[in-house]
Amino acid sequence: MEMKGMEKMNKKPQNYFSKEKRVHYYLEMLNLGLGFYRGLFSNLSGLKSPLLCGHKVTYRCNLRCKMCPFWKRNEQDLTYEKEKVILEKIRKAGVCFVAFEGGEPLLRKDLGEILAFSRSLGLQTSLVTNGTLLKQRINEITEYINGAIYVSIDGLEDTHDKIRGVSGCFKKAMDGIMACKNKTFVGINTTIMQENIHEIVDLLKLARELDIGISLALAYEYENACVSSSSISSLKRELAQVIRMKKQGYPVVNSLNYLKILCYEKSWRCKPWTIINVDPKGNLVLPCYVRGEYKGSNSIFHVDIRRIWRTHDWEKVKNCVECSLHCYVEPSLILSFDFNTYFNWMQQDIFAQHIFLRARHQKILGRRESDRNS
Repeated sequence: MEMKGMEKMNKKPQNYFSKEKRVHYYLEMLNLGLGFYRGLFSNLSGLKSPLLCGHKVTYRCNLRCKMCPFWKRNEQDLTYEKEKVILEKIRKAGVCFVAFEGGEPLLRKDLGEILAFSRSLGLQTSLVTNGTLLKQRINEITEYINGAIYVSIDGLEDTHDKIRGVSGCFKKAMDGIMACKNKTFVGINTTIMQENIHEIVDLLKLARELDIGISLALAYEYENACVSSSSISSLKRELAQVIRMKKQGYPVVNSLNYLKILCYEKSWRCKPWTIINVDPKGNLVLPCYVRGEYKGSNSIFHVDIRRIWRTHDWEKVKNCVECSLHCYVEPSLILSFDFNTYFNWMQQDIFAQHIFLRARHQKILGRRESDRNS
């Protein structure tokens, strides 16, 4: 197993923009698509199977966000060897997409190795970051991101810095976003709360100006977080404008039906078994991110994930609407035969990357043509 893992690790993925890259990348996407549809049909036929994974590789963080309880926790990071075991086990369980989170995952010096091993297993590998360390480490990690880098931006400069508890973090996050441009697919994650709801429209305009996507979610009231939820009236007013702007072509990643759920115009029922969450100690967080407060008792090193998924009592949460996090709502809508949400996912997650790669390739060709003419 160890030698096999090292062999995979040594097969360095092609860079996004090398000549060899395009065929390699599309083969990756084809394999991911096949795996995803196998899992999707399995779930639709009644056999619960995880498709996505959110894995916090650390609770350590260099910011002090008021809506986040995780930086207050003190857990030692797992070794790289144990991270490899986690990734192999979630892949064997049927996971196709993995997002590495924190805390701040870029505080791990071995994050590049973890991302590289993830991609070598055929997982679509993404990163969720506050962006403050992204500029200095982007060249180290970019070739291993075949999903996306999501940078958390929770307001314009003053609001963002106040929410995240550290002066100057907005500028560093923006520098990180610019460092990602033309290197890998990058987007903004925004958590809506009372402190920033008046700037959501401005953030959509910022995303369009940067020519990147933006994903929205409501803040969740964790036990040890300080969240000021927006009033329903102000939330409906701002989200109505977001819906109008999405229809006008603003780069809102969320589906229209998800936005309608946020403003209480559409009902939904959760299907949390589509997502595996693994905490920094290697525990499975069941039944979901929010109900478990990201704490688990089933060590991934000592259990069979498929058996856990088959035997867990999902009946208790199958109609839950306690949160409205897009990582649960959007897959649940797709499994409820919501075709509008499905096609939105197809457009955002697959076609957007194709357009990104094509635009980058055209830019390179244009630069070469310009060089020849000069």
